[in-house]
Amino acid sequence: MKQFDVLIVGDFPPATHTGISMVNALVRDVLTEHNKRVCIIDESAWIYKGIKRAIHYIVGSHLTLVKVLWKSKTKYIYLNIPLSFAGQIRLLIACLIVKIFSRRSNLIGHIHRGDIKQWVDKSFINKFILGLNLIFFNRVVILSKKFENDLLSYYPKINTIVIPNTSLLEGFNRKNYNLNNNNFICISNIIKTKGLGDIVNAFSNIRLKNFHLTIIGNIYDRDFFNELIAYNSSNIEFIVNSNRQKVSEQLINSDCLILPSWNEGQPLVVLEAMSLGVPIIATNVGDIPNMVGNDYPFLYEPHNPAMLIEKVILFSNYEKKAELSEQLLLRYKLNYSRNIFVKNILELFK
Repeated sequence: MKQFDVLIVGDFPPATHTGISMVNALVRDVLTEHNKRVCIIDESAWIYKGIKRAIHYIVGSHLTLVKVLWKSKTKYIYLNIPLSFAGQIRLLIACLIVKIFSRRSNLIGHIHRGDIKQWVDKSFINKFILGLNLIFFNRVVILSKKFENDLLSYYPKINTIVIPNTSLLEGFNRKNYNLNNNNFICISNIIKTKGLGDIVNAFSNIRLKNFHLTIIGNIYDRDFFNELIAYNSSNIEFIVNSNRQKVSEQLINSDCLILPSWNEGQPLVVLEAMSLGVPIIATNVGDIPNMVGNDYPFLYEPHNPAMLIEKVILFSNYEKKAELSEQLLLRYKLNYSRNIFVKNILELFK
């Protein structure tokens, strides 16, 4: 029978490119680099549509989990904890499988979302099923102290630990870059809730006609993407389905990252920008205010293209861009560096 230190169940790149999938891969890499025996079950199902996707998620991944646990022993099983009803049902099935086939394994859960309070408050069913699933976990990873407090206010007996995300671009050199080219970038999968409609609306406005925007990401909603390109604004460029190298190059060569999302936890792309000293304009959601600092001058309210336009113009005229870059880089080094992340992950799976 095979022996594993950690079994990681979730989405992984290249099949899925999201913040969650990249964190899954990073956890795997950290553990492997430190001689841990790691097994993964990649649940990625974006290549499927409709009923095929549902069957893959509900049947395929759970059958794989049963097969792996039947043939091996593992000390830790690491699962992502989603905040959707369908996701919670899937998680409940996975937890029951673990308790049946590997009851001595320690279950580690990771909540990547920042809207814990909002989701629980939506309905009694949400609160009940999340609480039921949390009972199975030996420890739950939360992205920030704020989110931890939100969770514990509903489920005070849960054993939690705060592990902030980190940047996958740490160490790249961006010194002496000219921050006055009016060259903006948005790195996001093509999904409506990422606020891409708002940013395209803003940059299509005549007031921003001399400002260039590059939107780079993978298409997860083809109909919505067609709506975006229908704006046909000459100052907006789309780069789709590109690799991480291309994403990195585009970010490094941009004046400013814009993140217009309606909801976030602790977005990796913000940390990547901070680790490069790239200034950021972002919505005031999730843990972003804590990441960049509560006095940060370039946060705005979601669903507000007019306010975004004002922030872009304000940034263009801002005289202390270099100081802003240094401030963000310092906050990254003090709170989110790779060394901090590695230390936390090794402590979690010791």
